[in-house]
Amino acid sequence: MLFWMKNNRKRSKVAGSPPAVQVSLEEVKQAVRKYETDMPEGINRKSLLLPDGSLDLQRLSRYLGGVSDQKFYLSRETYEIFAEADREIPYYLDLVQVAVDTYMEETGKLPVLKPQAPYQVDFRLLHTEHYLKEIPPFPLYITDQEMLLTHRPKQVI
Repeated sequence: MLFWMKNNRKRSKVAGSPPAVQVSLEEVKQAVRKYETDMPEGINRKSLLLPDGSLDLQRLSRYLGGVSDQKFYLSRETYEIFAEADREIPYYLDLVQVAVDTYMEETGKLPVLKPQAPYQVDFRLLHTEHYLKEIPPFPLYITDQEMLLTHRPKQVI
């Protein structure tokens, strides 16, 4: 009898589970914004992070209309969300953002290439001064939005 009840509960959970869905990057961003709006003050999108840096889409299922097996990644430092194809971008954003912040605190200067690219981060400077352990394979830029980094050159200061 007990076995039957356990099995019956499992079946009802499976039958009531959210459907599998395919979602776009924009849909995930909207779901994250709704999640943040619904959560109490102090709980933000970082609470959705899994150990591998991806977002917990299971917790966003009510906003997405189901569960997706896709992966989307979040930059811990800039809060920007990326599709799996761009998963290396948040890794480097986080790595370099910490280096830039520390460099600016200690020197009072921006670590940028001058004059050829005034808002592009100077990776060599940060690396030789031991603020950065590895150099990203693409340029990053300092924005006017709280001195956060971006990989998009159009959003610079």
